[in-house]
Amino acid sequence: MNCPYCDMFTPSSKICVRCGEKLPSTSSAERSRSLSSAIGSGSFIKIFYILILIGVVYGVFSLFLKEKDIPAYMNDGPVHLKELIVRGETNIVDFYSEYCPPCRQIAPLLKNLDGRREDISVVKIDINRSGVQGIDWQSPVARQFNLKSIPHFIIVSPAGKLKFQGRKAYKFVLGQLREEGLI
Repeated sequence: MNCPYCDMFTPSSKICVRCGEKLPSTSSAERSRSLSSAIGSGSFIKIFYILILIGVVYGVFSLFLKEKDIPAYMNDGPVHLKELIVRGETNIVDFYSEYCPPCRQIAPLLKNLDGRREDISVVKIDINRSGVQGIDWQSPVARQFNLKSIPHFIIVSPAGKLKFQGRKAYKFVLGQLREEGLI
């Protein structure tokens, strides 16, 4: 509290330590009212910032975790993904080529996974055109899905919504294979 006579801060609420004057008394009700309003306004601001932070976090998570409709390009071209997926099951769409060694290695594992799990369906799509030797990166399928590497996976939810593709889908597939003890 500042002394009203010398304008010096004093820790005592009764007598100024600098000038020795008796300080005017403030009622305890007045002090508690001013204290509660200061605390209340600070709490309001803190709560307001917490609510803003919660909203931002929810918004960010909803963008990343929300399943999306299957994009149009996945149905416009030689492959109509919506026609290939099995509703009511999680679909693992596997883009492969017989000329791809990793694709040949994972193929029997995916077949076993498909056989063991009733809630998972594996859809295999060969990216090669007939008569092309080697991995056909210029095939209509490879261009439709903009494939740069294979095996390439797309995960479609039981509701028919796009869940993951690319690296996240690959991690999902590996997780399912581990869960079943296949790797």
